[in-house]
Amino acid sequence: MSTPRAGFIGLGSMGAPIARRLARSGFAVIGCDNSPEMLAAFDEPGTETTSDPIETAGKSELLGICVRTDDQLESVAGDGRLFEALGQGGTVILHSTVSPELAQKLAAKAREYGVGFVDVGVSGGGPAAIEGQLSLYVGAEPEDLERARPWLEAIGKNLAHLGPVGRGQEGKLLNNLISIANYGMSAAIVDIGVDMGFDRQQLIDAFMAGSAQSFALRVGPGMVLPREGTGATGSIRGLHDLLKKDVDHCRELEVRETTQLAGLLASCDVMLARLRRAAAEAEGKPAPADRSATVDAYFAAVRAKDIDAWMALFAEDATYALPNGQVFEGKAAIREFQTMVFGSGSPFPNPGGRFVGSEGIAAEIEAQLPDGSVRHTTNHYRFDDEGKIRSLTVYMRG
Repeated sequence: MSTPRAGFIGLGSMGAPIARRLARSGFAVIGCDNSPEMLAAFDEPGTETTSDPIETAGKSELLGICVRTDDQLESVAGDGRLFEALGQGGTVILHSTVSPELAQKLAAKAREYGVGFVDVGVSGGGPAAIEGQLSLYVGAEPEDLERARPWLEAIGKNLAHLGPVGRGQEGKLLNNLISIANYGMSAAIVDIGVDMGFDRQQLIDAFMAGSAQSFALRVGPGMVLPREGTGATGSIRGLHDLLKKDVDHCRELEVRETTQLAGLLASCDVMLARLRRAAAEAEGKPAPADRSATVDAYFAAVRAKDIDAWMALFAEDATYALPNGQVFEGKAAIREFQTMVFGSGSPFPNPGGRFVGSEGIAAEIEAQLPDGSVRHTTNHYRFDDEGKIRSLTVYMRG
């Protein structure tokens, strides 16, 4: 039997270990990356390297792709030249975590060139990849899966064929959704305990000995700790951006269980906010304001008719839009209008439901007007990177 020729595009923290595992499992591997540092680090004996994806595809029967973002994947494969170079009968194995729709689009493009396409989300990290112990979430047609099976069996211990292309991405996104939500809850509970005066590590050890024990509790709180060395701060921001990419894809999942999805996304947003805070602290900057606390302060200032406290919550270039179509831009214009509102006997707000998402916070309000009537509105707050209100839009409810 001839040695299978395997190209691999993207030699990052997951791609390089997968490519190494394939080489150690008997594949003739050509590794490809646009970073000279990544290429130099890929020093597995018996492998080739190149910075040219088209050259990589031309030398391959099976072609793995593990780039970071949707845009990168579109750039590498979107025009079809990569599939053309791979040639009829070749198979692409996608290990990037991207939108399911993009995976389906590229699979259709690959078919135009007689190329099979297998969508494979991976879970377990680099060490598991080196040991061939990854968990695999696979979307593929059966015949494409069979062509890719030697590759998948080399790198994985658990293979779940979830359906056609796109289902692998969806399975991986759901896996990441629960993982990131659990990281957020674990980091939050430790922060709360420290705020109450507990020793951080002692509290984690105590939790790990009881019913709260979990992988997320073991690793999540550590993700937000200060780091040292070159690029340490960037590594926190890099982790934030990597997790945010997957969380944003999860926001687009088409589900009927919207309440359940919203709950998981809220926990994910806690983790993302905590990473932003950790990165700011590492850079010596003030921690971003707690957005929910900012909304609480907003209502407190309205009730007190304290214009200075109220204005302190807004960014300099903030906008304030009312249900009647009026829009005030900049703090000076907002202050002038709100001073008039406070002076005329502003509504007394009673906050109701609050919904936290990537686009900010929406708060339902029942406001008692000076004439005794009641008005129902929803305030939608968006924030800048420092946690200041960047825009406030008020909507009328029936």
